[in-house]
Formats: sequence, structure tokens, C-alpha cells
Amino acid sequence: MKFQSALAMLLVIAGALALRVPHLDQRPLHNDEAVNAVKVTELWQEGRYVYDPDEYHGPTLHYATLPFLWLSGAGNPGELPDATLRIAPVLFGVGLILLLPFFSDGLGRHSVAWAALLTAVSPAMVFYSRYFIHEMLLVFFTLLTLASGWRWTRTRLTRWAALTGVGLGLMFATKETFVLTVAAMVLACALTALWNHRKLRMPTRQEWQHLSVALGATGVIWFVFFSSFFTNFDGLADSARTYLPWLKRAGGASPHIHEWSFYLQRLAWFHPVKGPVWSEALILVLAAIGIVVSFAGRSSPLHRFLALYTILLTVIYSVISYKTPWCLLSFFHGMILLAGIGAAAIVEFFRARTARAIVLTLLLGMTIQLTWQSRSASFEYASDRRNPYVYAQTVPDILNLVQTAERVARVAPDRFATVFKVVAPDSDYWPLPWYLRRFQNVGWYETLPNDPFSPLVAVSTKLEARLDDRSERKWLMVGISELRPGTFFELYVELELWKKYVETLPPINDDD
Repeated sequence: MKFQSALAMLLVIAGALALRVPHLDQRPLHNDEAVNAVKVTELWQEGRYVYDPDEYHGPTLHYATLPFLWLSGAGNPGELPDATLRIAPVLFGVGLILLLPFFSDGLGRHSVAWAALLTAVSPAMVFYSRYFIHEMLLVFFTLLTLASGWRWTRTRLTRWAALTGVGLGLMFATKETFVLTVAAMVLACALTALWNHRKLRMPTRQEWQHLSVALGATGVIWFVFFSSFFTNFDGLADSARTYLPWLKRAGGASPHIHEWSFYLQRLAWFHPVKGPVWSEALILVLAAIGIVVSFAGRSSPLHRFLALYTILLTVIYSVISYKTPWCLLSFFHGMILLAGIGAAAIVEFFRARTARAIVLTLLLGMTIQLTWQSRSASFEYASDRRNPYVYAQTVPDILNLVQTAERVARVAPDRFATVFKVVAPDSDYWPLPWYLRRFQNVGWYETLPNDPFSPLVAVSTKLEARLDDRSERKWLMVGISELRPGTFFELYVELELWKKYVETLPPINDDD
């Protein structure tokens, strides 16, 4: 049986990798990914990382990515492929499956197996495992904290207390929203204790010691990461100061304000015009069944804790006005664990072999449909706004502007040292700072400068620059490219430089 379980887990992991690894560079970097890319390459090239309390989240993503940059063989950011940046999130996404066996004695082997399968094929989990942002690391470290805490309750061993503290510290060092998860954990623990009619008591001496060990481990992780490995001690104070700007955003001071049902609508039923139907309703329905089972009298305390924790975290994220689709992963992963409980309960309900086989076939068939959605979301619709998990996504068309600029630069006297001015209101030019990383002299402007001309100029169409007219045709507008839906850039090239570039193009064959 152990061999069969191990083989099944290996097959699930192989399937998870098959969905997450191929064509990691197919989708252009999102704005947030590009910001992270610039910051991690600064760490790689210059050994410098400084935590910013106003933006960008915590340091774990950058330090977790660093080994893959060392191993990439690239000598500088210009040689670094986008795919390399996304390896760390892929591995943490698959790592969620490896942590699940630690819950086997609390959830049941069959529940764990179903949860592993659903984690592997969930479109949301697959799509954001291929995203160079902090969210998948936060979900992984959350599960590490829960798994270690559960093992501690079962064994009372010091090492599990320490690992719980490590997981909590890594959550802290990953993203500021970890406080929401911790709040849900604490409330769920208290409510579970009340549900089980446990009397409140003072911790024993051993429990105090283990709590000290856990908090000490959290403190060490916090100190090491936020001080950027002892090079930026201001980061320690910044780790607390950060909650002032983030509270403002959560309260509505942000363009990412959505109604309470924003997350659930994307998960339950998303059918854009001229697009396919997207739905992870299977997981939602199984999770609802899992909640009912978890509140049943015979369920383990872990079942009840998980149900309460997931409900609380879902409510918290739904109530907060600030919403971006990837934030749903924190509570949705709890739903996946509950869905594992629900799926196992349905199968066990049918005792007759034939009925059980039919139920298994139906569940697996619906799981295959989730797999199809995952492939479509990650490949065919990877940059398409008809995908429920695409949000303010970079349009592949902008890479045409980048490629044209690079080709022109190769014939310029200064090559990639050629001056390039990029102008867009409100710094709305990301992820261009990443994609123009080969250029050594790029100026970034929010308004047209007094002298807007340089050999290469990219201007947001919102500014109506008309540099070709202003220059008396000494500059040509050689193309318009879409950066993201509704945001376009015009590329201007100095006339003589453009002529020089055109001379390098192969002649047009009139017979073609």
C-alpha cells in the first residue's frame, strides 16, 4: 500500500510539473513580474536588496530565485530568459503537494490524495505557479506552518515547534497579507477549541518552551531576511512601517477596488464574450461538502480547524475592497484541502463496488476537465483577457516594439548605448524597464521633456506627442504597439538612423 501511495504521489507530481514547466516564457512578464525581475537582477548583479515598505512585498521571492540565476549561465540581465525567473514559483507550487502527506493522520490518506490531485490540476494553482510574484511562495509557507503546527500537536517535539516558527517567519518575509492568514489561523484555533468544549488553561512549561522556540525561529527568519542578510538594518523597522500604506490600499485608496464577489465569480463561473467557460465549481462544491463533513460529530479537530480557517479567510479577503485575482490563492488552497475531504467522503459514501466505480469515474472525468482548463489558461489564453486569471496583463504585441528598437540599435553608432527616451503618464510604462534592459541609456519620463528627441523614442499615445510633425519629419513614427489592453505606445526613430536600418533589410522579392 505504501508503494502504491508513493507511486500515485509521484504520478501526481509528474502531472503537476507537466502543466507548469513547458513554455514558461510564452507569456510576457506582467508589470509586477517585471518589477520583481529588475529587483532580483540587482541582487544578482550587485549583491544589493533593500526592502521597500511602500511597494513590491517581501524578500523571499528574490532570494529563492537567486540560485536559478546563478545556475542559468547568463552573464548579465540581457542574457537572462524570462523562463528562468519563473522556476522558483513553479517549484513552490509543486512543493505544496509534497507537504500534504504530513496531514495524512488528520485528514485521511484518501483526502490527502484527492487534495494532491486537485492542487496539481487546478487552473488557478497552475496559472499562478507560472507567475513571478510572491503569492505561490506565501501559500507554500502557509501550508508549511500548518503542517508543522499539526505535527507538533501530534508529537510535541521541539523540532516541529521550530519549523512552525520558521514557516511563520517566511510568511512574514514573503508578503504583508500574511497577517490576514495568521488572524484566520488564530481565530480558527480558538473556535475549534470551543467547538470541542475544551477548557481554557495555562500552557504547560514544555508548551511555553516550545512557543519560545517557535517565536525565536520566527524572529531569526525576520531578522535575516528583512535586514537583507545583515546589510540593511533599516529593513527591520520598514517591515512594520509597511502596514500604513497597505492599510490605505485595503481601505480603498487603490485602482484595484472590486465588489465582494470578485474572487468567487472568477472561480465559480467566468464566461466572457466570445470566450470559453471557465469554472472551478467542482472544487467549490467538493469544498462545501468537505465543510459539512468537517462539522460532523465524528470529524477530527483538524477537519474543523481547516473548515473554520478557510471560511474566515474567504470572508476576510471578500470584505477587503482591494482585490487582485492572485490574492484568492490564500483561501482557495484551503478550499482545495476541504475539497479533498469532500471527494473522499463522496467515494466512501457509496459502499457498492459498482456505484463507487461510477462515482470515481465521474470525479476523475471532471478532474480531467480542470486539467484542460489549466492547459488552456497557461498556454492558449495565457495573455488573453478572456482568461479569468489574466489581470492588467502585458500584451505580446509590445514585444514587437522591443524587437524593432533592438534591431535599429544594432546599426546605430552607439549600438545599445544609444539614447532611448520612454514617456508615459503616471509611469505607465512597465514592464518596458525589463524588456529594454539591454539598452544602457534609457530615460524614463511621465511628461514630454522640453527636448523629447533622441535616436529612439517611445511615447504613450495618451500624450498625443506627434513627434514626426514636431520634428518636421526628421523623426518617423515606425509603429504603434499595445502594452496592455487600452494602453498603446508609438515608436519614433530618427530618420537617418531608420534609413540605415532599412538598408540592412533583405530585398523584397516581387515574385513572392
